[in-house]
Amino acid sequence: MDPCMTPKVSIVIVNYETAAYLPRCLGSLAAQSYPNYEVILVDNSPGDGAAEYVAEHYPDVIVLRSETNLGYAGGNNLGFRHATGDYVAVLNPDTWVDPDWLSELVQALEGDPAAGLATPKILLMDDPSRVNTCGNAITFTGITVCRGLGQPADRYDAVEIVSAVSGAAFLIRRALLAEIGAFDDEFFLYYEDTDLSLRAMLAGYHCLYVPTSIVHHKYVFKFSALKCYYQERNRYLSLLRTLRWRTLFALAPCLLASEAIAWAYVLLSGREHARSKLRSYGWLLRHRRRILAARRVIQANRRVDDGVLLQRFSARLSFTQTIGDRPATIVEPTVNGFLLVLSRMGRALATSGAGR
Repeated sequence: MDPCMTPKVSIVIVNYETAAYLPRCLGSLAAQSYPNYEVILVDNSPGDGAAEYVAEHYPDVIVLRSETNLGYAGGNNLGFRHATGDYVAVLNPDTWVDPDWLSELVQALEGDPAAGLATPKILLMDDPSRVNTCGNAITFTGITVCRGLGQPADRYDAVEIVSAVSGAAFLIRRALLAEIGAFDDEFFLYYEDTDLSLRAMLAGYHCLYVPTSIVHHKYVFKFSALKCYYQERNRYLSLLRTLRWRTLFALAPCLLASEAIAWAYVLLSGREHARSKLRSYGWLLRHRRRILAARRVIQANRRVDDGVLLQRFSARLSFTQTIGDRPATIVEPTVNGFLLVLSRMGRALATSGAGR
């Protein structure tokens, strides 16, 4: 493959206390088949030795050092500003990629002008026979779940349109970043991949899942009090900025159901989680003017109605990671059946006034 005949890709990796994973991650990038790319490492944790290691062992990698922790969103945005490629790939440092990972993603986007982003099949690094995610699924509650988590790796073997990419690994057109904006620094951690996917869909693009592109991810489920704060805060921050008011009203029963589920979980998790959930409300109230200002900017880029987005939303939540396999088999049918009814009502109400 002639590098001069292929689009250039900028691969952005944000390091935050993940120096131990970099040798395998960068080594797998060096072995990939795609010929025209640059690697940008954003060092979000100065002092852990990552920048020095990369400079010594991978001199072709562009190292950007931040004196402060910019978060996942801000760290990637720093890398985006230095990217020179036609495409930008985001990759977690705790991953390693198959040789055709990048070429398959580029080929998918080159063959579908309406696709703005592409996400690979991500397998569990500790058990590659199982799926981490095959693109993410945004539910009618606003909660985003890993599509296919824990299922056999040979499932999900067709290219599909999905509602969101996984922030662990995806490819986006650089022109699309210029059109809709990059990650929002405000998010800091969590949900920024869903928000970017939603904004891309509003602009008339879709997200592709590409099963022939394979990434292995060191995925461990954690729901710390800090994650609870950012996940819950950012979920509503994104929904309030991207969906029409009519749609938010129509989805209110689903959102109320999600609140009941979230509060049940945080109360079982302890006081710190409950405080974090309350903090998320407080932040949204204090920054309501900023949210409305950002909403006006995002809505100005709207090219499609919310009905297009809702067609790609899911009514299915998974509770396996939070309460275990056996309780989940009891809880999921009831909760998901209830959500299915609410989501159908909400979608009908939201789309009945489409275009108004």
